[in-house]
Amino acid sequence: MKANFKKHTFNFIFPAGTSRGVLHTKNSWFLSIFNDENTLFGTGECSIIEGLSPDFLDEFTYEQKLSSLIEKLKYLALADFFIPGNKTSFSENGMTFLKQFEEEPSIKFGLECALMDANNRGDGIIFDNSFSRGESSIPINGLVWMGTKEFMLDQIEQKITAGFKTIKLKIGAIDFTSELDLIKGIRKKYSSDDLVIRVDANGAFDASTVYGALKELNKLDVHSIEQPVAPLNSKLLRDLAMEQIIPIALDETLLYFQKTSEKIKILEEIKPQFIVLKPSLHGGLTGTAEWIEMAEELNIPWWMTSALEGSIGLSAIAQFTGNYPINLAQGLGTGGIFSNNLPSNLVVQSGEIMMCK
Repeated sequence: MKANFKKHTFNFIFPAGTSRGVLHTKNSWFLSIFNDENTLFGTGECSIIEGLSPDFLDEFTYEQKLSSLIEKLKYLALADFFIPGNKTSFSENGMTFLKQFEEEPSIKFGLECALMDANNRGDGIIFDNSFSRGESSIPINGLVWMGTKEFMLDQIEQKITAGFKTIKLKIGAIDFTSELDLIKGIRKKYSSDDLVIRVDANGAFDASTVYGALKELNKLDVHSIEQPVAPLNSKLLRDLAMEQIIPIALDETLLYFQKTSEKIKILEEIKPQFIVLKPSLHGGLTGTAEWIEMAEELNIPWWMTSALEGSIGLSAIAQFTGNYPINLAQGLGTGGIFSNNLPSNLVVQSGEIMMCK
């Protein structure tokens, strides 16, 4: 099997404020598979977030890993990866090969997508479901980026005008009092019946501040809070989930548990109200499917979200999400935050994402 990779640097259309600083650019590597005639056959996106992706140390080391993968693929055929006659289900041999990338989720995600795209003859459709056929849509939340109060208010108004029924606010960039004032202003205009508000703290609080913060958020009918405290503070996370001041959603915590036994243990230990899944960070598509299976066995709802992928990665994640019955708004988009994204087969209308033909 012939394959190569190419780095692409995405440029943000605005300075993107996160709890890890302000982003202006973001890198992905496109993994491409070719057929015997040297024609492009399948593409996957290996998307990383510096300082967060567990398999990214630096560009040189990351590209060494990709080069090693390319070398291994030389000795394999596409048929070695799939159950005969099945376009998306990996065979036992395929799963064994993917397992070696268990701790390299972004590379595993890109590889899975490239293989499935190639197995579906490279038309960008990696799952056959009602979403990928353009017959159904998926509700999504409108993401409000960190920044000044005025910048965040402007984004909120844009999302509501565009028909979003759920918005997600990144908190931790400005002082918490100002963030509360922002949410209070929203609630004066929109009740919880009209607008669902989620917040993502990215571990911004600690034991001395988190309880007071959650009580204030509870007064404002906030739906849930993602990662209120540091990822490995399991005891505090468990206590917060038990008290249910507001529902707790695990995100970064999941990064540290890639093996099946570890996943079960952490879900049973913390018992969060929700988990938030990012295939580029949480084990690729097959690893994310495992998280979903375990969470559902424990009656823990989930939603999918992106890790700043471009259009190729976002399309794959959206199609994957379309395999499941969806009740909650998902954290998906079209990559419109980048000025140099590749063309997308996704569109957003009235707060829902769909495939366009």
